[in-house]
Amino acid sequence: MFQINFKNFLLFLHNMKNEGNSKILVSDATARNWRRLHSDSSGRLTKRANKMLSTKTVMPLECFSNKENVVVLQRFKSFCLENTLSIKNVVFSVGVKLLHESGLYGKPHVRKILDQISAEIIPAVVGYPLPADEYDLMGLIYQCLLLEGEKNRKGSYYTPAEVARNMTKGLNFSDNQTFFDPCCGSGAFLLALEGAKPSQIFGCDSDPIAVMMTKINLLLKFPTEVFVPQVVCCDFLNETHWPQAFTYIISNPPWGAVVYDKSGNSVSTRESFSFFFEKAFNQLENDGVIRFLLPESILNVKTHRHFRKFLLENTDIQSITKYPGTFSGVQTKYIDIQCARHFDWSEAERRNLRHIDYYELSAGDFSTPFHSARNDDGHVSKDAFYLTKNLNFNLLSEDDYHKVRIILEKGKYTLKDSIWALGIVTGDNKNKVKSKRGRGMEPIYTGKEIEAYTLKKPLKFVNYKRSEYQQVAKDQIYRADEKLVYKFISKNLVFAYDDSKSLFLNSANILIPRIPGMSIKTVLAFLNSELFKYLYKSLFGEIKILKGNLMELPFPEITPETDKKLTNLVDEVLKGNKEAVKDIEALIYNIFSITNNL
Repeated sequence: MFQINFKNFLLFLHNMKNEGNSKILVSDATARNWRRLHSDSSGRLTKRANKMLSTKTVMPLECFSNKENVVVLQRFKSFCLENTLSIKNVVFSVGVKLLHESGLYGKPHVRKILDQISAEIIPAVVGYPLPADEYDLMGLIYQCLLLEGEKNRKGSYYTPAEVARNMTKGLNFSDNQTFFDPCCGSGAFLLALEGAKPSQIFGCDSDPIAVMMTKINLLLKFPTEVFVPQVVCCDFLNETHWPQAFTYIISNPPWGAVVYDKSGNSVSTRESFSFFFEKAFNQLENDGVIRFLLPESILNVKTHRHFRKFLLENTDIQSITKYPGTFSGVQTKYIDIQCARHFDWSEAERRNLRHIDYYELSAGDFSTPFHSARNDDGHVSKDAFYLTKNLNFNLLSEDDYHKVRIILEKGKYTLKDSIWALGIVTGDNKNKVKSKRGRGMEPIYTGKEIEAYTLKKPLKFVNYKRSEYQQVAKDQIYRADEKLVYKFISKNLVFAYDDSKSLFLNSANILIPRIPGMSIKTVLAFLNSELFKYLYKSLFGEIKILKGNLMELPFPEITPETDKKLTNLVDEVLKGNKEAVKDIEALIYNIFSITNNL
C-alpha cells in the first residue's frame, strides 16, 4: 500500500525548491546514455521475433504533445534507467507529483484511492522538473520506460492524444449515455471525452500500472468532483459477464498479442484485436456505437478475412478513417472503423446501406479531415467490399466501383490453372550469389532487373547446384521455352517475358499462364496494361503482388485475330519499339469497353 506522511512530503518539496534543484546532476555514464538515446530514438528492429525479445526502450514520438519535451524525457528516462528505478514506482511518483501540483493530493477521496495502490514514492522523481504541457505525462513516461519486447508481446502502444480526440468527438452524453474502453491503457480516450460525467465513464485493462494511471488521470480530469473512478484491473476477454451494456465503446486494442481460447489453446491465426472487437460489440446497447483503432492491414490482408466477414454480417459499418502516421517502433499504419449495433436489423438491411463515410487525415491537423482524390464526396461504396473472395475493404468511390464492375463482368477466364513458381532461395546469398561471373557460373535475375515486358542486364551470377539451395522450383519451370516473371514487392504489376531459360532469385516469381485463346505474350500484355494495374490496386491495394490476388484477375474471351494482334504488338515492344505500348493500351481498353481515363 502507498504510505507517506503528508507533512514530510510537503517539507521535501520545499527543500528541493530551496536547494535550487531545477537541474538534476548526473554521472558521465548517464550522459553517454543520453547521447546514445538521442542518436537513435526510434530503436527499430527489422524482425518482429527480435522485437519480442528486445530489451531496448523506444521514445513514443507520436504521443508527445510538445516535441520540445523529447530531450527532457530522454534525460528523465536515462535517470530512471541509470538508477534502476521501478517503473511502477516511477509512474506512481509522477502521478503523486501531478496531484499535488493540482491541489488534489490532500483531498480525502484522492487519498483513499492512493492508499489502495501498492507502490512507493520516489522523492527524486517527485522533485524532478518534468514538463507541464503534456496531455498524458504518466502514460508518456510509462511508454518511454517499457521495454520494446514487452510492448510488442502485449501489443501495448498507447494512442496519441489527437487520435483519441478525433475518435471521441461529437459524442452525446446528455441523456445518461455511457462510455467504455476495454483496453484503456493510461486512459487516452477517457481523457478526451467532452461533456461526460465521471459516472458515465468506465474502463478496464489487464495491466495494473495502466489502471493506476487511468484512475489518477481521471482524478486530474475532474478536479472539482468527488468520485471513485470506475476503472478495474481485469482481462476483458476472460471476463464472462459484465453488469451492463454501453452506449459507446471506443478503444485501441492490442495488435498481434497472443490470445488463448477457453480450452487453453493458442489462437495463432487470429489477432487479438478481433476477439476484443467481437466481445465489445456484444456489450453494446441497441443502436450503440463501437469504434476501434486497428492496423491498416485489416482492410485487405487475407488472414483478416474472418474479421471483415464479421463486420459485414453483424454490424452497421458507418465510417473508416485513415491516419497518416505509425507508432514508434513499428511500421504499421493504422485506421479506425466505426460501427453500430442494431438488434432488429437483418443482414439484408445492413447490406442495403451502400455508402460508408471515408476520411483520410492529414499529418499534424486532425481537426479538418480531407478526403482522398478518388473519394471527393467523402463516401465509399460498401458494395465494393464484396468484389473479392477475401472480402477486401476496397475504399472505392461510386465511379471507381462501377468501372471495376464493368471490368470484372467482362472476365471469363482466370490464371488459377496456370503454372506458378517462386524464385530460388539460396539460404546464403553472400557466398552463393556473386557480382562477377566466374567459371561455370550463369546469370541469375532479381526483382530489380524486371521491368515491364523486358529484363535488364543481369547483375548477379551463380554456380547452379540445386541440392545446395534452401528452396528451388522444378528445373522444367526455370528452363521453360517461355515464361513470365514478375516483381513480388511492388506497388504495380510489373511482368517481363523470358525465353532464355534463365534463373531467378526469390525477389521474382514465375508464371507460365494457361488462358484459353491467348498466347503467353497476349497474357503479358494484359498483365502490364494500365487497366489491370488499376484493377489490381483497386481490388487488393497491396505492396506485394500475391498469387492468390493474381488468380482473381479477369481475362476476357477474345478472337484469334485479337490474340494475334496483341502478340505482334508485344513482339514489337520486345524488339525495342516502345511506341507499340500505346497501341496495346488502346486495344485492351477497347476490349473492356472502358475509356482510358482511369
